[in-house]
Amino acid sequence: MAKRKRKQKDPEELSTENELMKLKMMAELGGNFLGSEELPPEIENKFLKQIMSFHKKHDTAKRTTLYKMIGSPEYNHVNDISDKQLDKELSKIWKIMQKHGVGLSVLYDVPKREVYRFITEELFKLEVDDVKMKGWTSQYIYEEFHPTEDYDLKVVVQQCVHMIFTKEMPFFGEQFSEELKDSIGLSMEPEELLEKIEKFQNDFLQLIWQDITMTVNSKNEEAETAHVTCEVNYKTQKEKGQRLKKEVAVLEFELEKNEDTFAFWNIKQIITDLF
Repeated sequence: MAKRKRKQKDPEELSTENELMKLKMMAELGGNFLGSEELPPEIENKFLKQIMSFHKKHDTAKRTTLYKMIGSPEYNHVNDISDKQLDKELSKIWKIMQKHGVGLSVLYDVPKREVYRFITEELFKLEVDDVKMKGWTSQYIYEEFHPTEDYDLKVVVQQCVHMIFTKEMPFFGEQFSEELKDSIGLSMEPEELLEKIEKFQNDFLQLIWQDITMTVNSKNEEAETAHVTCEVNYKTQKEKGQRLKKEVAVLEFELEKNEDTFAFWNIKQIITDLF
């Protein structure tokens, strides 16, 4: 007997459900969960349910080390690895972390040996809650442990790159300037950018973000503007059964300072041929 399809809720019903979930989360978790006005109700609904599921698991989770959470893999000490072996050993560790839902972003040009040392000597020892959820990644940033100049600037860009290349990640319109422009310099609302991103994402059955290289090309302290270029390595699959295809994209970001925002930088323009 065929299963009856559930009736899809309309945007108004979803918005009401979202508000009730927010009230419940504020009562149980504390704080003030306002969400985002630019976020479509269906996406916000999915995001809120994921947060509630995460906190339920979090409440009963045991503390462990990140090393144990990824299966306590064997690895070589950084001083025992030759320069020729380094890429292979780092790639092996990286794949194990990704398999267990752990990601690491390095926003600056940090030597690979230092990245390997950081993972095995610092990140592995980090105490975490033993919580895993399908589709969720515990993302760490090297610069959060070793802050450097322009950290806030690069974090905003990195978060935007994640939104573009990760289907499950919610869209935060607050990151963008009121004078947001498209690739050719025409004015654009955050909702229009979201539509472009979703169209790009929906072209693929699988879209897997791998790593990013960021370069601050210029930063004008007086004008409070900055220009950042990103090279993103990712994999795509258009149809089931096809092999994943390696892709590389270059994106340019124009940003402006905004002291009223948490990250202090807003994205004013994204220049890319992806959308």
